[in-house]
Amino acid sequence: MSMGIGMSRFAEFAKRMGEVKPSATFKYDAAAKKPGVINLTIGRPGFDTPEVIKNAAKRALDEGKVHYTPSKGIPELREAIAAKLERENHIGGIDPDNIVVSGGAKQIIYCIIMALADRGDVVAIQNPTWVSYEAQIRLANADVDWLSLKPEEGFIPGDSFMQDLEETRAKLLILNSPGNPTGAVFPERRIKEIMDVCSRRGITVISDEVYEKLIYDGRHYSPARDYENVITVNAFSKAYSMTGWRIGYCACTNREVMEKVDIIHQQSLSCCTSFAQYGALAAFTEEAEEATRRMREELRVRRDYVMKRMGEFELEVICKKPGGAFYIFPYFRNMDDYELADRWLRKGVAVIPGSAFGSQGAGCIRLSYGSADMRALSEAFDRIME
Repeated sequence: MSMGIGMSRFAEFAKRMGEVKPSATFKYDAAAKKPGVINLTIGRPGFDTPEVIKNAAKRALDEGKVHYTPSKGIPELREAIAAKLERENHIGGIDPDNIVVSGGAKQIIYCIIMALADRGDVVAIQNPTWVSYEAQIRLANADVDWLSLKPEEGFIPGDSFMQDLEETRAKLLILNSPGNPTGAVFPERRIKEIMDVCSRRGITVISDEVYEKLIYDGRHYSPARDYENVITVNAFSKAYSMTGWRIGYCACTNREVMEKVDIIHQQSLSCCTSFAQYGALAAFTEEAEEATRRMREELRVRRDYVMKRMGEFELEVICKKPGGAFYIFPYFRNMDDYELADRWLRKGVAVIPGSAFGSQGAGCIRLSYGSADMRALSEAFDRIME
């Protein structure tokens, strides 16, 4: 095609684009939108946002609360978050000024990485883990170190993980429990062992706790309860079914760290949507918490059903019952996960190949029961078993 009058070439793409791939979860989610396909790819709960939260956002709109807010978030929301961290997570000493309200957990993790990781720095992440961690580290021109989790251990950090942690050159570690894609809930004892190593070696920990309220077995432990070298990340997305609202936050006792993170936040987002923040403030009510409890119990029923159906496979499969989130991550021995996902898609069931989440996900499939009700789950397994 010849160049016409007024036409010009676009600038070349930045070299970093060669380091970052499109999200595999979005790719398979797009395939799942074909008519008749049961979509088990979605990483969100398929419940409505509690009415008390929606009504609070509506009131904020009616009251004209539609303008810029402080970059860190409205003061009353940050105060409520600080109180929540002390009341529920037993993290004391968090000044509301040391909290940054963000456009979801993803955005604030990106801000933290950009504030703390330079070219040549190393950030350690679980293997397998959520796809966006690696991409965000690459965008910061930093390097990734993978810490192995194994299916036979239920993707709980074992000896190989601890050995990897001892040997890593990382200045940052991203810890995610309950985890995506595995649903694994790390025991308090193991998290403390991880934190002891990180404290001794000068590694700062980003603790991503977005699934904390979706735990069915065991209990949640926030490392910032006992350790100072932690930035706690959370969001309203999963706990209150607010994934489209894009409201998250981070908190830390270190004022200087939070100020640097806020600079990145200011220059990339300015502030979060004003009326969404007022909606999020209503999450700290008994009505909202009751809605979360009902959702958690329904998800528990779905998890137990999925685990029962997994027992019907004739293939050799390792599938430990996950303690939280809304995923199972079974390992099919001697199977190619991409081929298996494509085979299931031809049967009308969409899932995510485990390799998308790291090399330790090879042979695994991420199946999300968050947005599929019991009828859809039953039909999905009937199709798969054909």
